[in-house]
Amino acid sequence: MSPTPNGTAPAGQSCDRSGAKAGDPAVRLIAETAERLVRLWASRPELHHAGWGRPFRPLGELLPEQDVEFAAQNPQMVPLLWYPALRHGTSRAPVIDVFDHLPAELGPPLPRRQELSRIYSWALASRTALEWIGDCLDGRGLLEVGAGSGYWAWLLRARGVDVVATDAEARAEHNGWTDRFQFTEVRPGRAAEDAAAHPERVLALLWPPHRDPMAADTLRAYQGPGLFYLGDGAGGICADESFFTELAARWRPLSRCPLTLRWLGNRDTATFYVRR
Repeated sequence: MSPTPNGTAPAGQSCDRSGAKAGDPAVRLIAETAERLVRLWASRPELHHAGWGRPFRPLGELLPEQDVEFAAQNPQMVPLLWYPALRHGTSRAPVIDVFDHLPAELGPPLPRRQELSRIYSWALASRTALEWIGDCLDGRGLLEVGAGSGYWAWLLRARGVDVVATDAEARAEHNGWTDRFQFTEVRPGRAAEDAAAHPERVLALLWPPHRDPMAADTLRAYQGPGLFYLGDGAGGICADESFFTELAARWRPLSRCPLTLRWLGNRDTATFYVRR
């Protein structure tokens, strides 16, 4: 397999660290897609999509170097390093949008955002985001509710963060939001009750379910000092209107992640809030 844009070979078997077996169909699909995209980009420097004025480049050419190195070693980002992407924003606060389509003439479709999100996470992870979270925590513990597969908790625990991760459907036979893989321990729990029980921890809500009172109920029950919210804004596809009303009334943004990495068409950002 050819190297990534910074010279690191894609880690197609890195999923093994999560407990996924190399023979799993999803793991094979990810590795095969990476190989296919490597060959595609070797034959052309950029891709053009109808209706887009700017050409798309491989994601790995647009990420900061430290994030390329991180991505090559983490399963969610293989083969995303080779997906078509656009970069905008500023050099200090870049916004990078990843597209899950190729032009029709370039062969079979890519694994789509919905498929990959159900295996890993609905939010794309980066080293920049993980380091930013660690800096904002400043040694405090984290409570992630609605943790799903535990992918973000797994990444943060690997960096030494004390994370309690819970989900109402943890260990359920059919989880409505994740598919097959469990990356780390996620305890069964109710989000609002867990938030009320852990005021000493910073709360994390990562892509809370759309048109669902879970996020609002959790925020009202929580009495702690800080909140990480990663998701769409008011009127978007995360949480409900009452959550954003509560957020505006009682919380103020203190810091935003310096890198916004997301799927094209989404508007999610990562913000750290403290109480007003």
